[in-house]
Amino acid sequence: MRRNLSFLLLALMLAGCGAARHPAATTTAPKKPKPARVPAKFLVGAVGPVSVDVQGVSLVRGTLAQASASAPLVLVAAQSTPLAQLAVFARAHPHTHFAYVGGTTAGNRVRNVVGLVLRDDQASELAGVVAGLVAAPNGAQARVAWVGPEERKLVGAFARGLHSAAPHAVLLRQWSRKLPSRCKEAALTAIGRGAVVVMAHADGCADAAVAAGHDQNVPALRLDQFELPEVASEFIVRDALGGVYRGNEDIVFGAASGAIGVRTLDPRIPLATAVRARAAAQQLANGISP
Repeated sequence: MRRNLSFLLLALMLAGCGAARHPAATTTAPKKPKPARVPAKFLVGAVGPVSVDVQGVSLVRGTLAQASASAPLVLVAAQSTPLAQLAVFARAHPHTHFAYVGGTTAGNRVRNVVGLVLRDDQASELAGVVAGLVAAPNGAQARVAWVGPEERKLVGAFARGLHSAAPHAVLLRQWSRKLPSRCKEAALTAIGRGAVVVMAHADGCADAAVAAGHDQNVPALRLDQFELPEVASEFIVRDALGGVYRGNEDIVFGAASGAIGVRTLDPRIPLATAVRARAAAQQLANGISP
């Protein structure tokens, strides 16, 4: 019995020594969290005066070759690049997609080129409303001039907007060649005939007409003040972010899309009139005739 008790005591001593050498509970240092991965920017090429403000997108500006070198989608302003030039370049770079901002691709469709067309007739009608709001205080003596090349569709839309805001206003159609010098001369002639507002389409002709108006302290309007191409550009960029690319077609953007509105107005136009002009733009966007 004494021997059994000795064996028991020896076993207990050995167990205690083992516990000391191999503790039952151990602790480990917590792992450091991995740093969050910052997503890379989605690159979009930009040729000419185009812009977008989309989260996660970075613009790469340059020529067609520079903009398309690293970007899967390139926005090309229609006024900066002839369609024929873009079509040739796009066919040579079939893995890059192009959006022709503010122009149609009709007559030269390419699989990887989409046209983003703005409803310039709606923009012209809105411009007419603004011109009418400016001219209305002159009553039956109100005269407004369209200056530049003969564009009957746009002038007709302008007239509708004008007469909705100033039913008795007279529209002077002061046609001229597209040369800036001729456009400025036509604007000065219209002002001499009593025009209290002058309107022109775009480019150098519009620049010259606006300069003539300012020389005579007369408010001047131009069509691109009522077109918002960035709305169309952001639409196509968001599609690309989702992996959707378009081509071989035109997409038309009107007032309902938000692409037709008041961007800026001549500082000679009173603030109260500018507020009414923006209200008219909102009516047009809601499908209501201003």
